[in-house]
Amino acid sequence: MRNSSNKSVFFKMSPMSNTEDGKTEISDSPVGGSFKSVLLRWRRSVYQLIWKHLLIYALTYILLSILYQFVLNEDGKKNFRVLAEHCSGYSRSINLMIMLGFFTSTTMQRLFTMQITIPGIAKSITMFILSLKPGLPEGPIIIEKYSRWQVLTWVLTFRLVCKPLRTIYPDLMSLQNAGLLTQEEREVMENPELTSNTTPHPLIVVDWILLLLKETFLKSRYFSEINHLKNVEIIMAFKKSCGNTIKFATQNISPALIQAVILAVYGFGCITLMARNFSKEDAPISDAVVAYIPLMPGLQFFVYFAWLCFGRAAVDPFGDDEDDINVKQLVQSHIEDSMRLRDLYSRQLTDVFPKLVRQSFSVSVYCFLH
Repeated sequence: MRNSSNKSVFFKMSPMSNTEDGKTEISDSPVGGSFKSVLLRWRRSVYQLIWKHLLIYALTYILLSILYQFVLNEDGKKNFRVLAEHCSGYSRSINLMIMLGFFTSTTMQRLFTMQITIPGIAKSITMFILSLKPGLPEGPIIIEKYSRWQVLTWVLTFRLVCKPLRTIYPDLMSLQNAGLLTQEEREVMENPELTSNTTPHPLIVVDWILLLLKETFLKSRYFSEINHLKNVEIIMAFKKSCGNTIKFATQNISPALIQAVILAVYGFGCITLMARNFSKEDAPISDAVVAYIPLMPGLQFFVYFAWLCFGRAAVDPFGDDEDDINVKQLVQSHIEDSMRLRDLYSRQLTDVFPKLVRQSFSVSVYCFLH
């Protein structure tokens, strides 16, 4: 984060691409497009979720039909027909909509709550920068430390709940190599005499931030005293958001509920594999279609199965699936925001609009003369 080599590490993590005019463009937009393009979409589609299970289901269904047609004797075929009609009756009586509806609505509501509790860092960094007196010799150093600690707290929080981020930053040394942690800070966090072994790493860094705010106040670096309280309130709100994220991610949905839904859906699928209505009339073409094309038996099952997949994807939103929250991209955006906001302290509006001073002077002279 301090040099170009560390900066390039973060840039490699972003799945976003830059267009020629300098605007950032998301590589795979989930919305928009015509009805046909959405219906025929493969990536992140329902087809991609169920195609493997659909293939196994169709092969098993065909093998059972071959078993009935060419392997079983007359007594075996009779028993097969009785079992098939029995399963056919139960497949119509089993209703999974209530269970699946409750499961999916619970997981989606939990996912939405988790998304809105994800903490951000732009507000707190901006508030701190604009609260400082301009022209402080130590100003850039304080701002660099404050913004880096904010990003570090965010990364340490999501390392606890996100396996892909834990792979990138497996330990404190990896954070030091990435420029988010100095050697001195790492030694302090690893020293049991200075920090308690039971204190989570995110809370340790939050304490550092609060001490930095306290020192900034005691050395009269703020515009006014009220700025200190505002910055403390923002940091405590940030700390609460980090805690809520950990709470929602670790206090997962009861495994019993997930097991019950999975067993019910897969059990229903096994029943539909055997469910068949044997025609009493001689219709070779229709019999062949019913025996070897599991259209109607599999249709209801895969509606339920796709529903189950949506709920299971929402249970762990910080995984490696394409529909999960892209935490690596969030880290990238927070690092870029912190680096961009740090420059606000030493920049003026006239640095962006050089003609602004002359225009303001002309307006002032005009107002004075008239």
